[in-house]
Amino acid sequence: MAKICLKRASEFKTTRWSGGQTTELYIYPAGSLYENRDFGFRLSFATVEVDKSKFTSLSGYKRIIMPLTNPIELVNNSKTTRLIPGRSFNFAGSDLIESRGVSKDVNLMHTSDFAGQISTIDDNLDNKLNSSWEYLCLYNLGGKRIVTIKDQKLTVGLGDCVIINNINRENLEIKIEISGNKKKLILFEVKKGG
Repeated sequence: MAKICLKRASEFKTTRWSGGQTTELYIYPAGSLYENRDFGFRLSFATVEVDKSKFTSLSGYKRIIMPLTNPIELVNNSKTTRLIPGRSFNFAGSDLIESRGVSKDVNLMHTSDFAGQISTIDDNLDNKLNSSWEYLCLYNLGGKRIVTIKDQKLTVGLGDCVIINNINRENLEIKIEISGNKKKLILFEVKKGG
């Protein structure tokens, strides 16, 4: 049976990095620390507050980034990749990345023991999604939402996350009702087996 946890925005840990701030939404396994590099995967929200910054090298990890507010450019050696809001980009954690542009973004970092993806759920209509990934996180960037998973209804506010540990890989149906400010909902999906 899937375990469901609602984390409120006030519960998250925010720290500084060289180009802005990062807010850890979830880290696995529990008790892992980003600083110790002993995690299997980590989900985060970040701000890039300076026009040019260098990403922290994370050897042994794969990274996925998705800008949310403005386009950014990532420079790896002499190759430049332009990212637009809502589109994710995968790269090796050991890549020496320079970021150009001010933005807000979401990130997934994981070892080769895991695979993952980030997508957006637009607010044009009430939504329903199905997933059998082992770990899911719905990160709310807008108004109040009612998220229903099986028979459990959760009221999700701005900046809150619904964390689902779907260890048996059931095909879960998740219903999302939207009210208020129409902004994106971010879906992180992670599973074992890179």
